[in-house]
Amino acid sequence: MSAIDPAHLAEEWATDDEILKNMAAGGDLDHVVREINVQFVGAVANLNKLKNDAKKLGFKSAYVEKDEGEWQIELQIDADTLQQTIRELTRKCLEIEQDYDIDHDGWGCFSCNENGPISDENPA
Repeated sequence: MSAIDPAHLAEEWATDDEILKNMAAGGDLDHVVREINVQFVGAVANLNKLKNDAKKLGFKSAYVEKDEGEWQIELQIDADTLQQTIRELTRKCLEIEQDYDIDHDGWGCFSCNENGPISDENPA
């Protein structure tokens, strides 16, 4: 894996910390394991290379599609949202970005409690 610019990593981690803070304010329990989606955009050939390598990189599934004229991949992994877990995931994504010459487009997941995703039927 490639070396990551420390300043870029710090910026990404600051963004992650804000997201995690907002999730916690909404009732998220960070120790609960849930599906986390990470997205990348780029050339379809590079995205397909990543799709072929997804399992060995720890992702359970990968989907390549064209959305609004742009090729993208969405990868899924089951994990908690503890700060250290998300920091490790972000570092991995930035390494993937460099190694596959694609752009990391963020991560996302549902806020969860011990009963699953928070919703009207499963309030925080």
